[in-house]
Amino acid sequence: MHPWVWGSVQGLWGSGHYRQAVGMAAVAVNAQSQAKLGRKDLSESKLLGEAFSIKPPEAGKPRLRLGPNDGSDTWRSRHEGAGAFARGVYSAIRNPIAHEQGDELTESEAREKLGAFSLLAKWIDDATVETAS
Repeated sequence: MHPWVWGSVQGLWGSGHYRQAVGMAAVAVNAQSQAKLGRKDLSESKLLGEAFSIKPPEAGKPRLRLGPNDGSDTWRSRHEGAGAFARGVYSAIRNPIAHEQGDELTESEAREKLGAFSLLAKWIDDATVETAS
Protein backbone atom coordinates (compact mmCIF):
# COMPACT_ATOMS: atom_id res chain seq x y z
CA MET A 1 0.00 0.00 0.00
CA HIS A 2 1.38 3.40 -0.93
CA PRO A 3 2.39 5.47 2.13
CA TRP A 4 0.05 8.34 1.18
CA VAL A 5 -2.86 5.94 1.43
CA TRP A 6 -1.88 3.68 4.32
CA GLY A 7 -0.46 6.54 6.38
CA SER A 8 -3.78 8.35 6.18
CA VAL A 9 -6.02 5.40 7.08
CA GLN A 10 -4.24 3.26 9.67
CA GLY A 11 -6.24 4.44 12.67
CA LEU A 12 -9.57 4.17 10.92
CA TRP A 13 -8.69 0.79 9.48
CA GLY A 14 -7.62 -0.58 12.83
CA SER A 15 -10.95 0.38 14.38
CA GLY A 16 -12.99 -1.16 11.55
CA HIS A 17 -14.12 2.14 9.99
CA TYR A 18 -13.50 0.94 6.45
CA ARG A 19 -15.85 3.32 4.66
CA GLN A 20 -14.27 6.32 6.37
CA ALA A 21 -10.81 4.94 5.64
CA VAL A 22 -11.50 4.81 1.92
CA GLY A 23 -12.85 8.36 2.04
CA MET A 24 -9.75 9.52 3.89
CA ALA A 25 -7.50 7.84 1.33
CA ALA A 26 -9.24 9.84 -1.40
CA VAL A 27 -8.68 13.06 0.55
CA ALA A 28 -5.01 12.22 1.13
CA VAL A 29 -4.28 11.43 -2.52
CA ASN A 30 -6.01 14.65 -3.56
CA ALA A 31 -4.01 16.72 -1.04
CA GLN A 32 -0.70 15.18 -2.15
CA SER A 33 -1.63 15.77 -5.81
CA GLN A 34 -2.45 19.41 -5.17
CA ALA A 35 0.83 19.87 -3.31
CA LYS A 36 2.91 18.17 -6.00
CA LEU A 37 1.30 20.23 -8.74
CA GLY A 38 1.19 23.46 -6.73
CA ARG A 39 -2.54 23.81 -7.44
CA LYS A 40 -5.45 24.28 -5.11
CA ASP A 41 -7.83 25.71 -7.70
CA LEU A 42 -8.89 22.22 -8.84
CA SER A 43 -9.24 18.95 -7.04
CA GLU A 44 -9.73 15.26 -7.50
CA SER A 45 -10.94 14.08 -10.92
CA LYS A 46 -10.72 17.50 -12.59
CA LEU A 47 -7.22 18.16 -11.28
CA LEU A 48 -5.86 14.74 -12.20
CA GLY A 49 -7.63 14.55 -15.54
CA GLU A 50 -5.94 17.80 -16.46
CA ALA A 51 -2.61 16.83 -14.90
CA PHE A 52 -2.34 13.61 -16.93
CA SER A 53 -3.44 15.35 -20.14
CA ILE A 54 -1.20 14.74 -23.13
CA LYS A 55 -1.44 18.43 -23.99
CA PRO A 56 1.66 20.49 -23.27
CA PRO A 57 1.66 22.26 -19.91
CA GLU A 58 0.33 25.79 -19.75
CA ALA A 59 1.05 28.62 -17.35
CA GLY A 60 -0.43 27.55 -14.01
CA LYS A 61 -1.35 24.13 -15.41
CA PRO A 62 1.57 21.74 -14.98
CA ARG A 63 1.33 18.16 -16.20
CA LEU A 64 2.29 14.86 -14.62
CA ARG A 65 4.56 12.79 -16.83
CA LEU A 66 5.00 9.06 -16.42
CA GLY A 67 8.06 9.09 -18.65
CA PRO A 68 9.61 11.14 -21.43
CA ASN A 69 7.38 11.82 -24.42
CA ASP A 70 8.83 9.63 -27.13
CA GLY A 71 5.84 10.22 -29.39
CA SER A 72 4.70 6.62 -29.02
CA ASP A 73 1.19 5.28 -28.70
CA THR A 74 2.30 3.73 -25.41
CA TRP A 75 3.21 7.12 -23.93
CA ARG A 76 -0.14 8.53 -25.04
CA SER A 77 -2.02 5.49 -23.71
CA ARG A 78 -0.33 5.61 -20.31
CA HIS A 79 -1.29 9.24 -19.77
CA GLU A 80 -4.81 8.97 -21.17
CA GLY A 81 -5.32 5.81 -19.10
CA ALA A 82 -3.98 7.36 -15.91
CA GLY A 83 -6.27 10.37 -16.35
CA ALA A 84 -9.28 8.13 -16.99
CA PHE A 85 -8.38 5.93 -14.01
CA ALA A 86 -8.09 8.98 -11.73
CA ARG A 87 -11.46 10.32 -12.88
CA GLY A 88 -12.91 6.85 -12.37
CA VAL A 89 -11.73 6.28 -8.81
CA TYR A 90 -12.98 9.67 -7.70
CA SER A 91 -16.29 9.35 -9.54
CA ALA A 92 -17.05 5.69 -8.81
CA ILE A 93 -15.44 5.25 -5.39
CA ARG A 94 -14.99 8.56 -3.61
CA ASN A 95 -18.21 10.29 -4.67
CA PRO A 96 -20.62 7.59 -3.49
CA ILE A 97 -18.78 7.33 -0.17
CA ALA A 98 -18.86 11.09 0.34
CA HIS A 99 -22.38 11.83 -0.91
CA GLU A 100 -24.51 8.77 -0.24
CA GLN A 101 -25.56 7.11 2.96
CA GLY A 102 -24.52 3.52 2.99
CA ASP A 103 -23.65 0.53 5.03
CA GLU A 104 -20.17 -0.03 6.31
CA LEU A 105 -17.89 -1.61 3.71
CA THR A 106 -16.57 -5.05 4.33
CA GLU A 107 -12.84 -5.30 4.89
CA SER A 108 -12.45 -6.96 1.50
CA GLU A 109 -14.43 -4.25 -0.33
CA ALA A 110 -12.45 -1.52 1.37
CA ARG A 111 -9.13 -3.22 0.61
CA GLU A 112 -10.01 -3.31 -3.10
CA LYS A 113 -10.92 0.37 -3.08
CA LEU A 114 -7.78 1.31 -1.17
CA GLY A 115 -5.78 -0.65 -3.73
CA ALA A 116 -7.17 1.56 -6.48
CA PHE A 117 -6.19 4.72 -4.60
CA SER A 118 -2.80 3.21 -3.80
CA LEU A 119 -2.06 2.55 -7.46
CA LEU A 120 -3.13 6.08 -8.36
CA ALA A 121 -0.94 7.48 -5.57
CA LYS A 122 2.06 5.53 -6.89
CA TRP A 123 1.60 6.91 -10.40
CA ILE A 124 1.30 10.46 -9.09
CA ASP A 125 4.24 10.09 -6.73
CA ASP A 126 6.46 8.54 -9.41
CA ALA A 127 5.52 11.08 -12.08
CA THR A 128 7.61 14.12 -12.86
CA VAL A 129 6.01 17.54 -13.04
CA GLU A 130 6.33 19.30 -16.38
CA THR A 131 5.72 23.05 -16.38
CA ALA A 132 5.30 25.57 -19.16
CA SER A 133 8.52 27.19 -20.31
